[in-house]
Amino acid sequence: MKFNIWTLLFQIINFVILLYILRRILYKPIREIIEKRRGLIAKTVEDAEKTKKEALELKEKNQEELNKAKELQSQMLEQTREEALKDRNKLLGEAEKDAAKIIEKEKALIDAEKMRIESELKNKTLEMVSVFASNLLKDISDEELHNAILRKFLKETGKFVSDISKIKEKEETVNIDLVTAYPLPMVDVKTFQETLASHLAKKVKMNTTIDKTLIAGVRIKAYDMIYDSSLAGQVNALASQLKETK
Repeated sequence: MKFNIWTLLFQIINFVILLYILRRILYKPIREIIEKRRGLIAKTVEDAEKTKKEALELKEKNQEELNKAKELQSQMLEQTREEALKDRNKLLGEAEKDAAKIIEKEKALIDAEKMRIESELKNKTLEMVSVFASNLLKDISDEELHNAILRKFLKETGKFVSDISKIKEKEETVNIDLVTAYPLPMVDVKTFQETLASHLAKKVKMNTTIDKTLIAGVRIKAYDMIYDSSLAGQVNALASQLKETK
């Protein structure tokens, strides 16, 4: 192929003209587009930085709020734990009080039952002892012992007469019930009757009966007063005193 210099020059000139035309027609719009795009990119970067900054600030704020929430949660948990502990201690205290009341009540019931059993045992023991003592006295007592007890009683009728004298009754006759373990000679009954009549300044009516359960001695009743000098009466009186003794 043969090289033609004029053709090359013509093509170069055409290329230069084309560049000139393109520069005159396209350079400014393209430059404006590039400048706009550069500004848009810069604004986008700026917005991105601003958004990033706002995101960081929001994150820090959220983290601060989260920390506050955790601290509040911790405080609430601690407060709840303290309240639960107080409620637990309160319930335990009330339970201890209720248990103490129940124990005290049960103890009182046990003590009462113990006292009742002890009292019953004591009474039964005293009854057995009384029966044993009465049977023993029946075996060893006789009319001679009975008369000795009677004589002793007759010597100590002062209190009996004094107590009867204090009773202001309008009846002119005093009824005396005389219960004896052995028959009494009429002379002794009459002497006792006259002695009472002289001290009381009233008529005395003696109602005499025999009761072997007295073992020995006599029991006298005037109005609502009873004077018992019999062995059976003394055994019963001793048993009553022992029952009243704690």
